[in-house]
Amino acid sequence: MHYFLHGEEVYMNDKEISRSLGREFGQGLRRTSGYEETRARMESEGLSDELLNRTPPVGLNLQLLSEMSGIHLLSQRINRHPVSVAMLGLASIDGVEDTERFVQHALNTTLSDFHVVDIDEDIIAEVNKLKREKSLSHVSPHLIDARHTGLAERSVDIVIRDHTGNCCPPHIDREIDAETARILKPGGTSIVNISTSELLPTSENRQVVDLSNGIRRNTAITDALQNHIYDLAQFKQEFGEEMESLRGNLVEIEHPGGFVVFGEDPDGHGEWFRSLGDHLNLWQRLGFIVSDLKSRFGNDSHTPPLMCMRHNIVLTRKE
Repeated sequence: MHYFLHGEEVYMNDKEISRSLGREFGQGLRRTSGYEETRARMESEGLSDELLNRTPPVGLNLQLLSEMSGIHLLSQRINRHPVSVAMLGLASIDGVEDTERFVQHALNTTLSDFHVVDIDEDIIAEVNKLKREKSLSHVSPHLIDARHTGLAERSVDIVIRDHTGNCCPPHIDREIDAETARILKPGGTSIVNISTSELLPTSENRQVVDLSNGIRRNTAITDALQNHIYDLAQFKQEFGEEMESLRGNLVEIEHPGGFVVFGEDPDGHGEWFRSLGDHLNLWQRLGFIVSDLKSRFGNDSHTPPLMCMRHNIVLTRKE
């Protein structure tokens, strides 16, 4: 990966992305998303409209997926054969055991292999620790960029992406979609949990800054936000401290409906939102069929809240 820093071309290799940058981004994501609080309340209170409005941990999304007809049909098609699963972007260590339970109870089968891919070395260290403590020989942690997982072509039955599309710039997410298509077996399943941008402009106390407009567009800035920026600290390092003024705004970098929002944590982790139609068009071009889709809307855990459309989607790779 290369980009320009004050006019000089700079290269960031995969190890740098998958370690220092990944750790900074992961810490910011967990700090502002409130996964642990949501999970604790879900276990004590059960699902409620209030909890469904919060930024959902993977366990909540998998619970919602387990009730969908597309997952019931997948379970029947699997017919209790062990499955190979790849989780691209874990976000929270609880996702390992949540996925184990999902495969066991919702899909009525077992895991032959479970590949956990993340760029945050802290998360991967936690997965390795859990693997040792519980003798999870089928779990394989990968500290690597999900655009090129290193997994063999057509080798995985199910790929799970829990809001990965909201955690990286749009061009990177599209490359991860292509990698998903590459590693899935024909007829394999891609499970996608994602928030989209349709309701973002209705969020209270959030200003829209349109950088996608042809008159206002700064090509270097918008290209950076579309291709390789993960947080506001990185953005300011490249383009100056004045970029701090964008924190908390709905910054439109693709027209229509492609936004980045920099969070409240010190590094200002970025979150990206595109329209559902944008995602669906790409999945269709990559050879996916929508088997099931369940949508809801509400505010999330940020301050001030973002109004989001959320979707749990089951995609099938064409034979």
